[in-house]
Amino acid sequence: MKKEKKDKDFIKSAYFEGGRSAIDAFIKQELRYPKEALQGKIEGTVSVQYTVDFKGNVIEAKVISGIGHGCDEEAIRVVKLMKFKVPEDGKVKSKYSNKLHIHFRLPGSSAKKAAVKKAVIPANNIQYQYVVTPTPQSTATRTAPSKSSYEFNIQIGSKK
Repeated sequence: MKKEKKDKDFIKSAYFEGGRSAIDAFIKQELRYPKEALQGKIEGTVSVQYTVDFKGNVIEAKVISGIGHGCDEEAIRVVKLMKFKVPEDGKVKSKYSNKLHIHFRLPGSSAKKAAVKKAVIPANNIQYQYVVTPTPQSTATRTAPSKSSYEFNIQIGSKK
């Protein structure tokens, strides 16, 4: 008598039909850029942790790292709209947790442009902004590969 081959995973996790590309398409279709973020020209990534119940519905979603200005709430709204497929595991009713990064990019901007971060602290009326740009390096002056280096330019003052 031949032995049956068992699955390596006892309990299979929920999945979004179509995989990562289908998740990206769903987010692109459902995401509405918040007015406050548009006015403030805010871009960034919101990380959301969510829990899927045994029926495939998102029952809980919370922001792990956000950018504010209405983007966090919009990311949670979109994640809660998602429907997952849950494999039949007999009578096992389990929950599944996962993380998702939702990117907010201004219309017309490219993801390849330098990343600009901006924050406002209303209590002190302090604003700061920093831009991450790659530093051009000349290959003629380098003789051996070196460790990574960082360059910081900090400007303090008000723009007029």
